[in-house]
Amino acid sequence: MDRKVGAALAVAIIGVIVGVVGIVMAKDAKDANKDTQAALEKQIKSNDKSSAAKVAAAAAAAKLVEKKAENQASASESKDESNLKTSENQDAAQVSENKSSIATLEDKVDQLSSEIADVEGKQQSNTAKVNARINQLEQRVNSGG
Repeated sequence: MDRKVGAALAVAIIGVIVGVVGIVMAKDAKDANKDTQAALEKQIKSNDKSSAAKVAAAAAAAKLVEKKAENQASASESKDESNLKTSENQDAAQVSENKSSIATLEDKVDQLSSEIADVEGKQQSNTAKVNARINQLEQRVNSGG
């Protein structure tokens, strides 16, 4: 066998081996990417549940305060006018404070949703890049072999 043919054959064999190793590495990266994506989706679901629970708890607290305000209002009917006004002012302040707390929680939920959307976007972009690279490597192997 001629030296040039032997060298070309050796280069071709090395190219195929490198291509196969590349495909295996790309497949491992793709599998790891799927695992990461599954873990991320699980975390997102967990965050959604805990955020919803916080909002529900805040709403329940607001309802309790509202009920308390109603009870205090009905109980204070028998009291004189100044006690009634004081009680109403306290209730209004409490309701205002609860509204502020609810608004803060809703802002946090919106912020978390935005962060989750950013992470999902980055994850999808990375997945697309990995898949594109895998396709390039497969094309190289298929056209080179």
